[in-house]
Order: sequence, then C-alpha cells, then structure tokens
Amino acid sequence: MKITEIDHFSHRHKLELSYSEKPYQCDGCKELGFGSSYQCNNKKCDFHLHENCGLAKPIATHSFFKNSSFKFKKKGKRGKTCKACGKDVQGFMYKSKEAYLHPCCLELPSTLNGNFNGGSLRLNLEVKASTKCLICQNKEIYKGKLKGWAYISSCGKHCYHVGCVNNMNFENWKMGYFNQSQSGGVAKGLVFNKEENGESSNGRKENEGSLMKNALDFIVKAVLRDAVTSFLGIDFDSIANN
Repeated sequence: MKITEIDHFSHRHKLELSYSEKPYQCDGCKELGFGSSYQCNNKKCDFHLHENCGLAKPIATHSFFKNSSFKFKKKGKRGKTCKACGKDVQGFMYKSKEAYLHPCCLELPSTLNGNFNGGSLRLNLEVKASTKCLICQNKEIYKGKLKGWAYISSCGKHCYHVGCVNNMNFENWKMGYFNQSQSGGVAKGLVFNKEENGESSNGRKENEGSLMKNALDFIVKAVLRDAVTSFLGIDFDSIANN
C-alpha cells in the first residue's frame, strides 16, 4: 500500500505523494525525477522528493555487496560518485566501506522479465558491462575510470549502462519524447541510433532490431519506476528484489 503523506526531516511542511507532469529536481539526492514524488502543497516551496528518497531507510543492504551494509547520509561528498550510475553524489546517498549509491540506484530491480509480440526477454542487473554498452559503445562509463552497473540480456547481446539510460531519459525529455499523464509516465517514442533500431549497415534482421528496442524500453521504464507503476510487458511481481 502506498504511503500518501509523510513528515520529512528535510522540509518543514507535510509532503504528499503527487504526480508531476514535468521533470523535477529531487531536493534530496539532487537528481532528476519524473512522475510521482513527495511534494509540498505550498506552491511557493516547489519542494520534491523521489519516493525512494522520501522513504529512505537508515540502513540498507545490496546483493552486490554481500558483506557490507549501507548507511543513509543526508549530504553527498565532494568528488565521490555513485557506483551504479557514475554521477556525483550531491545530496541524499547511501554509503558503505566499498561504495556510494543514490537511493534510487540502490532500489533498481535486479531482474526484469518482459514479454512482447509472443516473445520473451530477461534482463539482469550486473556490476559491470560484459560487452560494449549499446548507447555509449564502451564497456566503462568514463573511459575506464568507472565500470558502472549495466542491464544485460540473458543472451548477452543487449547491454546498457544504468548511467547511460539515465542520461538518455533526460535527453529524450528535452526533445519532447515523453508523454506524461496522471495515469503514469510513458515514453511515447524513444530515440535510437541506427545500430540500435535494426538499420545498421550490416543488414541486421528486423526482428533483432525490435528485440533490442524492447530491451532498452524495458530498462528505461525500470529506471523510471517511480513514474511508471505498471506497463505492458514487464512483470514486476517476478522481479528479484535486492
């Protein structure tokens, strides 16, 4: 059951779970947000928190760090980056001896099972890309300085950095490719390069291109899970949570 109203240490007024038709900057982690958020009803405040930031636990664990626990921190640390997406931790974060994580990155689904057009697709969240990310065309996010978590299909052909998908979400929004309504944010048309949509020079088959497009679409919607509570093809009941 959704928690629709909270008192939060970061703001003097009560915060209500609402839907924003425009992207917002989370006043907790300082990262971009889409769709649902905890926000202040006082329009002068313009205060928003991701659901994961508003309901952050004092202590958390993650399957990638079996012998560590993460402590919630109110402020980021200069020069430190999120192990998952590669972005700076500027606000709310989780810290362990091994890594820093944004609250939303900590809660990413570890497995996605999708069905489309009679086919099926399984995507697993991995510590690093096993092959080149199909968005940035690199195994690492920043030229070897950071590996970055990636969603990889069980067949190994489809690999996407979480950080690259985050960046793509913002770029697609700027270009008007998100059609958001009160019922939930849904991407109405994502931008893919020729290598991704099946139009590459080596004549990749159309069905393979369709599979790649669906793989990326699934991941986009997983990253935007706060905005998209349910959508065609993803079985969230079967997600193996961290």
